Amino acid sequence: MGFFARLNGYFNRYLAVIVLLVGLGALLAPQAFVWASAYTSIFLGLVMFTMGLTMKPHDFSEVFKHPLQVLLVAVVQFGFMPAAAYVVANLLNLPQEIALGLIFVGCAPGGTSSNVITFLANGNVALSVSATSVSTLLSPFMTPLLLAAYGGAYIDIAFWPMFLSIVRIVLLPIVLGIVINYFAGEHLKGAQDFLPSLSSLAVLLVLAGSVAINAETLKASGWVIVAAVLIHNISGYLAGYLVCKFRHYDIPSTRAIAIEIGMQNGGAGLDPGSPTLQP
Repeated sequence: MGFFARLNGYFNRYLAVIVLLVGLGALLAPQAFVWASAYTSIFLGLVMFTMGLTMKPHDFSEVFKHPLQVLLVAVVQFGFMPAAAYVVANLLNLPQEIALGLIFVGCAPGGTSSNVITFLANGNVALSVSATSVSTLLSPFMTPLLLAAYGGAYIDIAFWPMFLSIVRIVLLPIVLGIVINYFAGEHLKGAQDFLPSLSSLAVLLVLAGSVAINAETLKASGWVIVAAVLIHNISGYLAGYLVCKFRHYDIPSTRAIAIEIGMQNGGAGLDPGSPTLQP
């Protein structure tokens, strides 16, 4: 167990470097990673399932302690980020598929990576976890609705297939994980430290598959995509920061809210087996 614990520690410590290497590898040698794209929905379901396994009732305590803060995150996240993505896509005159991808990210809920970044930034982790949980639970309703509203300018989007896809990939695995953790959590204590790494590994496979099947587009328009993502993310951080300053929130809460709003779970929108986009 000591060896695996050390390996897990190295994996988490150098995760940012590993992400860059995997992305670069999939870009330069897509044929080695394209297989992962066929299992995107499975990998994403695993991410959500492990998230549910690590969630406990007290993770939602901030919802009841500071409901306005959690509600504020959801409102700004689902209200500002899709609109910001739409504006950025039009300002940069992005190609249709890239614009739709950016809008998809803008319509997604907060990602679990925001909880890790909040921890590293000495932010309010409890608030971050609660906000991520709430936005994820709202995503089956909000993401298809917002994508139909903003993405409909580029392509016809079917609401119900997307709703059912997100329920299947996001909501059901999380609920299953929470239920298992509630009834058998004592038996999972030894694995709790490794669950985030398992989730990160699944995310890496999603990244590798996604980059591999879009390698040619990324090579042709890489700088535009990087610029669009940077502008979109920074606008989210700035929006969260300004709202918090207006509300006079403390620094840890401000950091948590700004990071939560700016970091989206773009992977939740990836399910190539779902007929959500209709030409």
